[in-house]
Amino acid sequence: MDAFFAAIEQSIHPALKGKPVIVGGTPESRGVVSTCSYEARNYGVHSAMPMKQAYKLCPDAVYIDTSGEKYSYVSMEILNILHRYSPAIEPVSIDEAFADLTGVHERHGGMEKIALEIKQEIREKFGLTASIGIAPNRFVAKMASSSVKPDGLVIITPEKVKQFLWVRPVDHLWGVGPKSAAALNKIGIKTIGDLAKTPVKKLKAMFGIMGEALQRMANGDGGDEVRLSHEESDTKSMGHEHTFTKDTNDLNHVLGLLLYLSDKVSRRLRLHGYLGRTVTLKIRKTDFKLVTRATSLNVFIDTEKEIYKAAKSLLIENRFLDNPIRLIGVNVSHLQKQSDKSLDEFPLGYDPLTKCRTIDNLLDRLRDRHGEEVIFFAGEQVF
Repeated sequence: MDAFFAAIEQSIHPALKGKPVIVGGTPESRGVVSTCSYEARNYGVHSAMPMKQAYKLCPDAVYIDTSGEKYSYVSMEILNILHRYSPAIEPVSIDEAFADLTGVHERHGGMEKIALEIKQEIREKFGLTASIGIAPNRFVAKMASSSVKPDGLVIITPEKVKQFLWVRPVDHLWGVGPKSAAALNKIGIKTIGDLAKTPVKKLKAMFGIMGEALQRMANGDGGDEVRLSHEESDTKSMGHEHTFTKDTNDLNHVLGLLLYLSDKVSRRLRLHGYLGRTVTLKIRKTDFKLVTRATSLNVFIDTEKEIYKAAKSLLIENRFLDNPIRLIGVNVSHLQKQSDKSLDEFPLGYDPLTKCRTIDNLLDRLRDRHGEEVIFFAGEQVF
């Protein structure tokens, strides 16, 4: 995302557009700049700069204290947009993420079309711009996304990776900080191309095992696997949520979205081999207040029907639709890896939802072949 926090403030408060905006605190605070608008950057202000120094450079800027909940909310909504195009998303920070388009880009009309659609949806929904880099691996994609800002789109094909990298200053390489760059410059390594052509033995003498990794990166190799955040060993939950375009308490509308979200969560659980035991319903009210309610089941589940049934009960029993809501989300936690034994743990006489699993598995195969949105439940199903 481009100047993320500052851009959000300018989007929410149109009067700030075109003005230098600095997010991070007041000029008198001891904090540092979190993000600043491009108007403020023209004065030499940048992220991590002490607020007092930023004030000296740009005293007429609008200074705003951080609001983590507001920015996190927009960040999660943008991740939801990415998830519609790829199941493999790796958030890197609140304003940056990797998406693996391998095997999915053709069904969406190509990589460039996906990138343009993502940028357009972010612009239409939030009034924000995003810069996107597409490349054979993560670190080249990251560098490409930073090479043309704001609102950029850069595609680096495999045969153009070295051409893109080698002309750039060595400190542009991901992982080369100011101290490393100074050490490299001292021995005549000014560009990434210089680094790529330096003997590995010389670099290992300077940086140890990292020397070899730096040279590989300078040649455009490595870092091609997107690491799914929900596949880490400490995975605790999986969920999806939706923000309504207009606050609503229309029961049919909300239940339709709840069914859709339950389907998305169950799909994700099966995709990564998990079962869950606790279903949580998340509601954001019109005043942005977040409320959650949870229920723990007697068995581990991964089927859309059971997730929806539990979430619907929480919605009705807690009377969440007495007033309009702006967001609804479904989350499944207390996860365990699925195994044959997992499916044997149902209480005696309990039907392990064989028919539901058959239907869900069929939907999975259709989506694997034709895309995530090719088929979904249109309403409450009767089995």
